[in-house]
Amino acid sequence: MTADAPSAATTEPERAARSRQVPAISAALVVLALILGIIVAPGGPGGLVLQSFNNGNLALLVPAGWKNEGLVAPHGTSVSGWFNLANPADSETVQASEPAGGTPAERGRALARRLPQDASAVQSYTVTFPGGRPAWLLLYKLQGAPYAVFEFDVCTPAIAMTVTLSASSPGRLKTYEDGLPAGAAAICKGAAFSSPDRADLAIPLALPS
Repeated sequence: MTADAPSAATTEPERAARSRQVPAISAALVVLALILGIIVAPGGPGGLVLQSFNNGNLALLVPAGWKNEGLVAPHGTSVSGWFNLANPADSETVQASEPAGGTPAERGRALARRLPQDASAVQSYTVTFPGGRPAWLLLYKLQGAPYAVFEFDVCTPAIAMTVTLSASSPGRLKTYEDGLPAGAAAICKGAAFSSPDRADLAIPLALPS
């Protein structure tokens, strides 16, 4: 496991423990989501209830009852944003972009450099998803709220995935970290990532004279 931590708040043993926790919990969640479409994830008080979402370009897990923000993106990118109606500080934004534009670590470090000056408790390091897929995790606080950003790649050629989570408390954020990012993926042959040929073959290339 590699690490790049601007803050010394997290020790190497703590990072290693966290790295092991992500695949151990998320593997079962992803499998159940594919089978059932709705699952109960361990970790939160009473369990975190998740549902699957697929818009043809992105597949992801979302806490039940959260509101879809209806985000749109240009060709080559697909984005889906959700937030908790009962607690708007809790949110999930999943973005897929092609071309990837650097490795997950490079993208994560670039994002860290772009954080506002008042961002605090910044940490970044590698975690591992089920199946051995590495992801770069960036943690920080902004205006007192904790955030987690996961950067990883899917598909060939690579499509860059960015999963951004926020919460009203570190404990709630950790629950979302364990249950959500590993369930997000781009649909490799989705319309957003296909070469845009002619929009409508029924329309002639030239008007008749």
